[in-house]
Amino acid sequence: MPTEGLPKLPSRPPIARAALALSMLLLCLALAGGKALAQSQGNDTLRPAAVVNDELISVLDLVMRTRLAILGSGVQDTPEIRRRIARQVLLRLIDERLQMQEAARLSIAVTDDQVNQALEQIASQNNMGGQQFLQALRNANILPSALLDQIRAELTWQNVVQTSLRRDVEIRPQEVDAVVERILGGSDHRQYRVAEIVLTVPDAQQEEEVWQNALRLVQEARDGANFSGLARQFSESGTANLGGDLGWVSGGQLQEELNEILTEMSPGQISDPIRTLTGFTILLLRDTRDATEESIDREKIEQSLAQERLSQLAQRRLQELRRSASIDIRV
Repeated sequence: MPTEGLPKLPSRPPIARAALALSMLLLCLALAGGKALAQSQGNDTLRPAAVVNDELISVLDLVMRTRLAILGSGVQDTPEIRRRIARQVLLRLIDERLQMQEAARLSIAVTDDQVNQALEQIASQNNMGGQQFLQALRNANILPSALLDQIRAELTWQNVVQTSLRRDVEIRPQEVDAVVERILGGSDHRQYRVAEIVLTVPDAQQEEEVWQNALRLVQEARDGANFSGLARQFSESGTANLGGDLGWVSGGQLQEELNEILTEMSPGQISDPIRTLTGFTILLLRDTRDATEESIDREKIEQSLAQERLSQLAQRRLQELRRSASIDIRV
């Protein structure tokens, strides 16, 4: 599918203000487009792709989100790519359903205005107005409801994490000191501009599947797919809404297994999947520079440690939801 003139689609967009009319237009387009698609392709699109705690994910949901993922990540749209990506997309849809169910249990939600604000932000980033942006989606045979549902799920889960988990994160000054000492005491005195894609391993039985997914993402990125787009669509880290961007990190600042690989990489290089405590991480090294003691930012180190711990808690909560859920995959 040609991507020229089509919008870039961050999967975890920031919030900006929008009008109620955009919400109504989205709803009308989604309903009209969904009926037309189901009629043109038969009722097969409405059959279940998966059932999550008695809640259905349709084949239509899967088809739309697969198209959205292909567009957002910039990979070539071929039958083989669609087949490879569809499995990852379905697992993401299942996670979103679990996250929304957990949010409902906690009575946590986002408003239509917040979702529409995010949509307007995406349109603005693409130098479009709302209607022009929606038309671009439809030109790519994507129902606007696919993006709308994705945004709502992601914003809602962010609220769950901040409301129920953030209070459990406390970074002590001694922890920051330890990182600073490791940086200053190490032999590596460079800083690295890094982006990441993080895939968690829910349990030992799924390790091989997650590993294969990580290998596919690495291959797609090396074949020219947009790394930031892949991170927004598939990464399970808190940096996903930033396209996986970690900013500048000093040698020794990341986990030991990540630092070991990072020091061997060259700018522009994408790592193989790296096994960590919680799953697999893929690194993109964008640039390097010399580090000095003055360039070490203690506040940024503290924020990085807090974000890492919060991501771990969020991943652990999601794993608990997966283990306790009834999930029936039918495709």
